[in-house]
Amino acid sequence: MIYSTKESMMLQEILTHTPLWVWFILLFLISRGVKASQDRRVTFKTMLLLPLFMLLWSLQGMVQHFGLQPEVGGCWILGLGLGLYTVLKFGNQQAVRLTEGGHFQLRGSWKPMLFLITLFVIKYAENVLVAMVPALKTEIGFVVGVSLVYGILNGLFLANFLRAICLTINKNRLSEPQTV
Repeated sequence: MIYSTKESMMLQEILTHTPLWVWFILLFLISRGVKASQDRRVTFKTMLLLPLFMLLWSLQGMVQHFGLQPEVGGCWILGLGLGLYTVLKFGNQQAVRLTEGGHFQLRGSWKPMLFLITLFVIKYAENVLVAMVPALKTEIGFVVGVSLVYGILNGLFLANFLRAICLTINKNRLSEPQTV
């Protein structure tokens, strides 16, 4: 594919006007994706960090660009439910295990890297598009699409954390004295 000089200049303009901190976020996300590709043992708090970061980052973008519209929240919640359902229904049930010491053993996977990079690209593209065409902030198809994708990705990230909560509750329920 050959790009014209105008397209090359536009791409160069976009990249040079991207704040430096954006590239640090990309590096952070890549490092988290690489870490997620390996089996590891983590605490409950550590399991919460990445889904919480992704949730806040998505919500910040939606509120910043679209405001607190019912369509935005509704599409995000719908997407969240779809993401959660997909992983909880069809995902690897052994991806999270509770260990003796109360930690969680996470099975390594490259899927989180895919989801992290997807979220970064969506967020980057959203910011570029809104900067170039501010009217997109009120274009219902754009608003619905972005909100739905953010929700789906947030659901994918929250699913294993919810599994960890369920494992903890079940362990505590089983360890409590039973009364008849």
